[in-house]
Amino acid sequence: MHTSLLIRLQVNDMVSWATLDRKGQITNSATNVPLNKVPTENFQPIVLIPTTDVILTQVNIPSKKRQKIIQAVPYALEELLIDEVENLHFAIGQPVSNDIPVAVIAKTCLENYLQRLHVAGFKPTILIPDILAVPRFEESWTVMYLNDIVLVCTGLNTGFAIEVDNLIVTLQIAIAENPPTQITVINHDTTDFEILKIPLQTAESNIFDGVNTNFNLLQGKYLPQSNGWLRPWLITIILCLILGGFYIVEQVIEYQHLNQQRLLLNQQIEKIYQETFPEARKIVNPRVQMEQKLTALNNQQGNNEVFLFNLNKMASVLKSFSNLSVQRINFQRQKFDLYLTIANFQTLEKLQANLNKLDMNVTVKSASSQNQKIICRLQILVR
Repeated sequence: MHTSLLIRLQVNDMVSWATLDRKGQITNSATNVPLNKVPTENFQPIVLIPTTDVILTQVNIPSKKRQKIIQAVPYALEELLIDEVENLHFAIGQPVSNDIPVAVIAKTCLENYLQRLHVAGFKPTILIPDILAVPRFEESWTVMYLNDIVLVCTGLNTGFAIEVDNLIVTLQIAIAENPPTQITVINHDTTDFEILKIPLQTAESNIFDGVNTNFNLLQGKYLPQSNGWLRPWLITIILCLILGGFYIVEQVIEYQHLNQQRLLLNQQIEKIYQETFPEARKIVNPRVQMEQKLTALNNQQGNNEVFLFNLNKMASVLKSFSNLSVQRINFQRQKFDLYLTIANFQTLEKLQANLNKLDMNVTVKSASSQNQKIICRLQILVR
């Protein structure tokens, strides 16, 4: 399964490419083909560009802050460059000790490469000089032949590209300044290098075997869009956060204000409750207790209405008996208890019958004869 695509742009407008699986093994490749023959398949490729268009150097900037380093690098190298710094793009790598690796390329050259890739339908995520794809061997310089160009890797982020005809002379100069422990020659014999008097070894490898993606030329305004999509929205996001903060503060203040009002209202309710029900001793929730008292009063008022309505009905019957005397009336739980003195039992039966006609359930609870009078208790269930 392909997981990455590597493309090497060449000076003759042709390219080499390879696809790598998850283990980094090459699954498909081609050399010296047009860019439009490279499979896209929604890849965001890693692109190698000719080192002949790039200057690799190092600079010492006494700062740990990346932004200050970026600002200082062009002026630290200004005297070593022919072009104006405004026309050049500077990319920095990971510092090694106190030295900061720097790659310098003309902006027009970089933009031409990106435009060429864009026309072919590619949006690279990483773009590096091909010298950084040369396999490295511990304590050794690496020399790799690529057609008429030779790539010489002298360190983790250092090296140069040179024509074959000038290779040995250039190496002699470089070795005089900083001799390596060994030189590894890839895909070529070592006969031409014996004059250098440096231990030699040979190896077989591919330009795509040692790709170092830690030094990406796509920095600053050349960052891929997928890595910098948030930047255009940064101000909007900050403003939303500020407005959200103001809203939260406003809500907190409003909550505190409402809470103070609630406490004040509870105090007023408690005062009114105490004034209305002075016999109350324990006040836990004055609002709930006030509601309970009012409900009880409403229920009591309803009972009074029932009492008066039914008493009025009974009075019309009781008044019709001249020889009847009301001693006492009780009303409780929708029941009347009438304590009466009446002439005789016949009159009592007639009274019971008349009350029943009023849709009342009348029961004689007790009746006794005393002094030629009947003393009785009637219980009336109102409906």
